[in-house]
Amino acid sequence: PRAPRETLHFPPAERLAVPGRHEDLPVLLLAGVLPEGMAFAAKEHWNLEPENPEGLQDEEKHEWVKVAETRTYCPTLKDIDRPLRLDIVPLMEDGSDAKVGRMFICTGTVMPTPNGARTRRMISNGGAHLSAEWLAKQFKVMDWNVLADLYTTESQYPYCEKWALSWSWRKHLIIKELKSMAADIITLQEVQKDAFEDWFRPELAEMRYEGVFQPKKREPIFHRGRYTSEGCATFYKTTRFRKLEKFVFDYDKISLDLLSVRPQDAEQCLKRASKGNVALALVLEDLTLQPLHGWQAVGPSGGHKLCVVNTHICADPRSTDVKTWQAHLLATSIEQNGLANTPLLVCGDFNSTPDSAVYEYLRQGVIRGDHPEIQQDPCGLLEYLKSGHSLRLNTAYEACSGEEAEHTNYTEEFKGTLDYIFFSSDSLAVLAVSQVDDAATLSKDVALPSCSRPSDHVSLVSTFMFREDCPPSAGQMSAPLSPYGRGGYGGGAQLSTSPGANGGPGGADSQVFVPGAHIYEPYGG
Repeated sequence: PRAPRETLHFPPAERLAVPGRHEDLPVLLLAGVLPEGMAFAAKEHWNLEPENPEGLQDEEKHEWVKVAETRTYCPTLKDIDRPLRLDIVPLMEDGSDAKVGRMFICTGTVMPTPNGARTRRMISNGGAHLSAEWLAKQFKVMDWNVLADLYTTESQYPYCEKWALSWSWRKHLIIKELKSMAADIITLQEVQKDAFEDWFRPELAEMRYEGVFQPKKREPIFHRGRYTSEGCATFYKTTRFRKLEKFVFDYDKISLDLLSVRPQDAEQCLKRASKGNVALALVLEDLTLQPLHGWQAVGPSGGHKLCVVNTHICADPRSTDVKTWQAHLLATSIEQNGLANTPLLVCGDFNSTPDSAVYEYLRQGVIRGDHPEIQQDPCGLLEYLKSGHSLRLNTAYEACSGEEAEHTNYTEEFKGTLDYIFFSSDSLAVLAVSQVDDAATLSKDVALPSCSRPSDHVSLVSTFMFREDCPPSAGQMSAPLSPYGRGGYGGGAQLSTSPGANGGPGGADSQVFVPGAHIYEPYGG
């Protein structure tokens, strides 16, 4: 038989995305009505149609209704609670149907797409900034490791339903949460390059965001029919900020420059230190607010300057020396590129708990000599940290509520805090942070990700403003209980807020989702 004349393109991603590769296929699409009490399991592969359908047992027969013979089909609300079946009929040279070689594929049961993003309470750091005047001065920052599709394997997350792990499902939940928080700045980790181009950038562009993506310095991975990579992506509202400069801190390259001059063991040290991690730094200018004092950083158009750093530190728990080394390279890169005097937001997944050397180094500028994580230094990397750094950094959650979020990563294997929003406490003040669910709430889903939570990490959200008082002195900075020293403005009051609209028109608001549709791939493909 010759190739079929009719082809099918599965519906575009903004209405329905089906896991797998898109292929051109002939179409006969049917909606199934299943016998009561019978579950429908998605097929793993294309199936040959039985030569004698009449010979099927009663329990194998279902009522199927033809819904389309068109080249495209978008499932509708009427398809909810029913599977879809695609029949493939090869054509002979004369145009007649072939008697053999027919194939079909079934999806899982069509279901509504995820509901709107969950309402999250904001914990306020005092009440003065709730006035209309202060509301106009603040800006909101959101940080989130969104979990790359590359890593969502059933072996890694056996407790999560297969369909809930699929990017086709998770991407809707992710984008709805991003849009609902209406942050002025968004820093994301584990963003795949193809997801950035095909999903995040166009979806967030509808909300007037611009984004910059920086992949990790690793070899691309072949995934779902294409080579791809993952890295950091930073978005900012173009109605509030404009980009002035971009910096990339390549930890491997900096390590090469520093360690290659060692007289001994240079190769061994470079091998241990080279993990492919990077930091993306954007210098932004505020389009609405201008500095009131000469000591404040000002952009070319007279607005406040702000440097937003987005990073993802090495994850290997056996490499605490490398994690601390990367934190050192991050701090020194900020200083050496002349960014230390610009208000800083340093956001990301640091893969380090609040009692770690990484956290202590970034917060305090130095690490105490008896810290357990610096006792093992097989390559002498930590010798470079003796000089410390001069950045005055605090974290949004510690400054606002007096402690870090209880959990930002919640899986079967690990439950703890790894993600932070660090900020310059001498030039920025934190006003509020979003409440992070406690263990009792998170445990209702067993672990993350789940059908309602698309990542194994929890997003962090905080509101800031540029300080209008004189910057604290070094003495004030060392007083941890001072609200100004912590970068806050008073404290304790709580404000309950509802998120904004659940996104605009387009893919994030699609009403149906079809799990388990497996795409035909030619042999040898």
